[in-house]
Amino acid sequence: MNKFFLMVLLALTFLVATGPNPARAESLASTAERKAFYQFNPKRVDPAQVDKRLKEVTYRGLVLWVAKSKAGKPTVMYMPGSGGNLHARGHKFRWFLDQGYGVVAMSYPGMGGSKGQPSRQKIQSLADQLYRDIPKLTGSRRIVLMGESLGTGVAVAIAAAGPGRTNPPTAIILQAPYTSLVDLTAAKNPILLPFIAGRTDLWPSKQYIKSVKAPTFIMHGEKDRHVPFQMGQTLYRLSPAKNKVLAARAHAGHTSIWRKNVLRPLRKWLEAIHGK
Repeated sequence: MNKFFLMVLLALTFLVATGPNPARAESLASTAERKAFYQFNPKRVDPAQVDKRLKEVTYRGLVLWVAKSKAGKPTVMYMPGSGGNLHARGHKFRWFLDQGYGVVAMSYPGMGGSKGQPSRQKIQSLADQLYRDIPKLTGSRRIVLMGESLGTGVAVAIAAAGPGRTNPPTAIILQAPYTSLVDLTAAKNPILLPFIAGRTDLWPSKQYIKSVKAPTFIMHGEKDRHVPFQMGQTLYRLSPAKNKVLAARAHAGHTSIWRKNVLRPLRKWLEAIHGK
C-alpha cells in the first residue's frame, strides 16, 4: 500500500471516529474509491499504432477507439479493466476486427486522454449514454457488450438497466467478472471494507445479472489472483440466460485467460449467434 493511500485511510478513520463534515468525508471517500479501483494510465495513444482500421473519436470528453463492422456483423462495445489504457488491449480489438466485428472501445475518465476524474457514477452514466449512441457512431443497432475485469460490472449494468432493455445486446462477454466491488474488496483487501461496506452502487453484478437474458459468455482463469474464480462461477449460476457458457481454464490467471483455448470456443459461440 503506498503512503498516499495510507494517509487517506488514516484520514477516513479519523473522520468516521469524530463525526466528519459531510462534504469533507465525501471528498475523502471519493479519493479512496479512485485509489482503490481505478489504476488508469492517462497516456493518449494513436489507435493507428495498434490497427489502422481504428480511429480516435472524442465523445463527451472521452477518448474512444472506433471501427465500423463489416456488413451483417454487430459492434463490440468494449469496457476495459482498471489498469493501463486502450493500447494495452490492442490485440483484443484486432481479434474482433479480423472477424468482421466493429469496435467501440471506451477510455474511462482519467484513462488514455479522457477528461475528468473517475467514479462509479460518472463511468456508468457515460457508458449508458455511449451504448445508446453507438448506432449514431457506427450505423448499427446490434451491439455485443464486452467487459474486462472492472468493465464487467459496467457491461452487466448496461444490459440490466434502461439502455439494455430498450435495445438488448446480441451477446455479452465477461472476462474475469466479479460479483460486486464490495465483495471483491472483502476478498482481496479487507482493510478497506469499512469505508465501502455501505455502498450498494459499486457494480453489484450478482444482483443485476439476474435480469439479463442475453447470451452470456464468461471466461475466467481458476488461478486468477485479482478476481477470485468463484465469482465467475457465481455469476454463471445466477444468470438466467438460456445460452450461457463458463469457459474456465485451470492454469489461467487474470490476463492469461485470453488464449487460443478460450478464443476458439468464443469464436464458434459468436458465429452461432451472428453467423460467419
